[in-house]
Amino acid sequence: RYFRVHRARVVRPVLQMFAAVLQTHADTQKGLREDAETSRGTALALVSGLTESLVNTLNGGVADVFEDQKRIAQEALHLKSKSQKFANVTGEWVTIVEGFDARLVAIGSFEAWIKKIEFDLNNLGGAMGKVLTKQAAAVAEGKREEKVPPGGDE
Repeated sequence: RYFRVHRARVVRPVLQMFAAVLQTHADTQKGLREDAETSRGTALALVSGLTESLVNTLNGGVADVFEDQKRIAQEALHLKSKSQKFANVTGEWVTIVEGFDARLVAIGSFEAWIKKIEFDLNNLGGAMGKVLTKQAAAVAEGKREEKVPPGGDE
């Protein structure tokens, strides 16, 4: 009987102490689970916020790239239009300069033709002058012969 009483005296406090430790452990575990859940919720919120921020940044970057691409395409079309106009104006200038050059060549050819005609006319005038001089000399000589009676020299 002593052993039973003693056992009851010893076991009951040990059991109470063990129950208290077990309760403390359960409370600690419950607190740790709640902290873990709170931390998990906070981590999920932070990861969600980070993901949303990254997606927004990426979408903003994609939108910026798209806008830049549209602007570059418009500028390329504008540049193509200006280049075409420049090519047309350049073609017109080339045509004008070629026409001017052809006219200068024609003027040069005309000048050469005029100089050739002038040279030919001067030669012709000189030849005609010689012929006229010879004819005048012949006429003058013929008048002299007329003054001398025919056969009067004999």
